Amino acid sequence: MSVGVYVAATLDIGDVEEGLAAMQRRAHALGPAFRELKTPLRLDQRDHSKKREGPSAMWAPRAASTMAKLRAGGRRAKKPLGKLSGAVAYTATATAVRARSRVLWSGVHQDGGTVGRGARLLARPFLWISDDMLRIAENTLGGALVRAYGGS
Repeated sequence: MSVGVYVAATLDIGDVEEGLAAMQRRAHALGPAFRELKTPLRLDQRDHSKKREGPSAMWAPRAASTMAKLRAGGRRAKKPLGKLSGAVAYTATATAVRARSRVLWSGVHQDGGTVGRGARLLARPFLWISDDMLRIAENTLGGALVRAYGGS
């Protein structure tokens, strides 16, 4: 004959289920949180431009031939990307916040490539998200989800 002891319990997780349902409903409408992220994203991109840096290194220096033209009074922008890094549009929707260059040919500066009569441009990534910006986004979106759940 076998002898045993057991404990049984019934849990009411109705409040948890309601909180999860509320979070799921509101998670599809994170527009206010994404709109809140536009300003930090804009500041993050301006910081990259000010520091002249990409995600892994400083922007490549200008070619010696470009510097010679600058010294000779040629028409070149004072900064490597000129006003390109300032021509960024920031938009927020219910599902995302975006920074997109308004300049059609900006991709060649972002990724590098050959332009015009064979001039080679080195990559100078000017649109990227820093670790600090990722932390801000994580905190903002996480806070919105916690509030949607019903927490403070």
